[in-house]
Formats: sequence, structure tokens, C-alpha cells
Amino acid sequence: MENSLAVNITGSVGSNISVSCSYPETYENNSKYFCQMSGSFAPGDLQCVHTTQPETRSERGRVALLDDTSAHLLTANISRLAPEDSGKHWCGVDIALLPDFTSEIWITVTKGEIHNS
Repeated sequence: MENSLAVNITGSVGSNISVSCSYPETYENNSKYFCQMSGSFAPGDLQCVHTTQPETRSERGRVALLDDTSAHLLTANISRLAPEDSGKHWCGVDIALLPDFTSEIWITVTKGEIHNS
């Protein structure tokens, strides 16, 4: 089951960003993940960080993941953005025997500062 909203986020090289994805209350005890497709669909091109328990922090490289079950939010913090962080990412909830609940995120990394207006 895919969440219908796609999120677009822009950050500059070297900056930090946070991406939050909401999920239904019924999935608060399920494992969650945040993934990036790097390249084609070849094995090894999918890079993911997984939570193993609610309310715990998981880290892989420059990505830290926190599942806030009281707010039903999965938050990925990406530090020191690099050009290779640009592209499609997604948050997901592992659901046994059914399609996972996912949210699509597009990250664009620029070379200069980002000015919000």
C-alpha cells in the first residue's frame, strides 16, 4: 500500500536534512525502514536503514532513523549531504503477507546554499 503523497526536499552539499513520514496507528509496532536507490535495480544498489524496535534509533553511515510511535512518525536524519544523496528515497513499514506501506521522497542536493522564501 503506497501513501499517495510524494515529498520533495532540497538541501545543499554538506548540510543536514530531516525527512519525516507518517504511518497509520495500526503499524506502530511494525519494523520500519528508509531506503535509497543508488543506480539501477541491480543487487546491492538498494541502501536501507531499518528499525528493529519502536522508539529506538538506528544508524547506517550518514543516516539515522527514529520511529516515534506516539506521533506515528518515522524520521530519517541525513547528515553531510553529498551529491549522491540526490534521487528517489522512500520510507516504509514492513507488513507481513501484504504490500508494505510506503511514502516516496525525492531529494535534490545542490552545490550552493538554499534560501527559503
